[in-house]
Amino acid sequence: MAVLVAAVVLLGGLALVNLLLTGAVIRRLRKITKDSLAGAVPGNPGLAVGAEVPAFSALTVSDTKVTADDFAGERTLVGFFSTDCPHCLPKAPVFVTTARDAAADGVRVLAVVVEGERRSAELLAALTGDVSVVVEAEGGAMAEAFEVRAFPSFFLVGPDGTVAGSSLKPELPTAAPAPA
Repeated sequence: MAVLVAAVVLLGGLALVNLLLTGAVIRRLRKITKDSLAGAVPGNPGLAVGAEVPAFSALTVSDTKVTADDFAGERTLVGFFSTDCPHCLPKAPVFVTTARDAAADGVRVLAVVVEGERRSAELLAALTGDVSVVVEAEGGAMAEAFEVRAFPSFFLVGPDGTVAGSSLKPELPTAAPAPA
C-alpha cells in the first residue's frame, strides 16, 4: 500500500512539474507572438544604412514615373505599407504627419503600398493627398529594391542615393553616422 501511495505522489509531482513547464512555454510563445505582431523584427527592416538603392522603376497613382535616379540631390523619405499588415493602416496618419513636417524641411516623401490579399482603398485614402503613392503587387520593384522585410518600414534616402537611415516607426529615421 505504501508503494502505491508513493507512486501516486510521484506521478502527481511529475504532472505538476509538466504543467508548470507547459505554462512557462505558453507564456513565452505569447510574448514572442505579441512582439512579432507589433512589428518587432530583429535587425534592419531592409537595405542597410549606407547601401546604395538599386535601380528600379515604378509608377505613382497619378502616373508619375519614379526611379532610383529621382533620389539624387535631395533627401527622400520612403514608407512601405502592406494591405495585409494590421499595423499599417493605424500608422498611416502618423506617416502623413511626418511627411508634412519633412516636406517643410525640404525632404521629398513617397509611400509604397504593397497589395496583398486585401484591397488598398482604405490605406490609399489614409495616405493620398500630401504624399506621392506607388501601389505595387507583392514582390514589386520598389519593395525588392529596398529589400523590405517587415511592414510598415521607413527609409531615409540621402542625396547621394544611399540609405541614410531606416526604422520600423513612422517617424523620420535619423541619419546614421558614416562608418569610419
